[in-house]
Amino acid sequence: MNFLKTKNGKRVLVLAGLLLLGIVVLTLYLTLGKKLYVMFSNSVDFRLWLEQFGRWDEVVFVGIRALQTVVKFIPAEPLEIGSGYVYGIWGGLFYCMLGTEIGSFIILFITKLFGMKVINLFVSQEKIDSIKFLQNESKLKTTLFFIYLIPGTPKDFITYFIGKTKVKISHFLIITGIARIPSIITSTWCGAELGEKNYLRAAIIFGVTLAISLIGTFFYKKFFEKKDTDKNEQTSHN
Repeated sequence: MNFLKTKNGKRVLVLAGLLLLGIVVLTLYLTLGKKLYVMFSNSVDFRLWLEQFGRWDEVVFVGIRALQTVVKFIPAEPLEIGSGYVYGIWGGLFYCMLGTEIGSFIILFITKLFGMKVINLFVSQEKIDSIKFLQNESKLKTTLFFIYLIPGTPKDFITYFIGKTKVKISHFLIITGIARIPSIITSTWCGAELGEKNYLRAAIIFGVTLAISLIGTFFYKKFFEKKDTDKNEQTSHN
């Protein structure tokens, strides 16, 4: 018992916890990930699956959304469209946002507590190096807002990195929560139109959202390619 109170003992506990978490994530992906992805991609099956939980269906959905935010064992988009199909535009938005905020809080709490050991478990070092611009504390909150606002930017792994910064959890949740709304609401709107059998309107919403996402991805890559070029030029001059 005394060993666990020592520095080495605490390290063993942390490593054991990380190993267990890694096993859980891998197991979820292999056993549920593909199955849930197929089901969530079919809004009718998704609604039927949720109905079996009765009045607890909202709680189950929020739990799945929170889990998806933490471990990314399924893509977010089918889940958002499915929520719009089942709960409507605003209901889907509310439950998606609630699950996302809970999941983000869990990520930030764990990463701030354990640091890089947890971050490296979920995010490769290459991806971490690609977002070193977030270390600019003076512009970090503004940068975060626009990254989470613009569709097509790689938001998923950035949350893990924020645990290394001085940004307060409450500030991050508020800033990114507001910024996420347009992206999520277009998905729930698409799902709601599918639920009303307005297939043409749903296709238009999806197409416009996809186009905006591609544009966002293009400018995001261009911006950070320029950042890398400027950094390399500065290094060569030194």
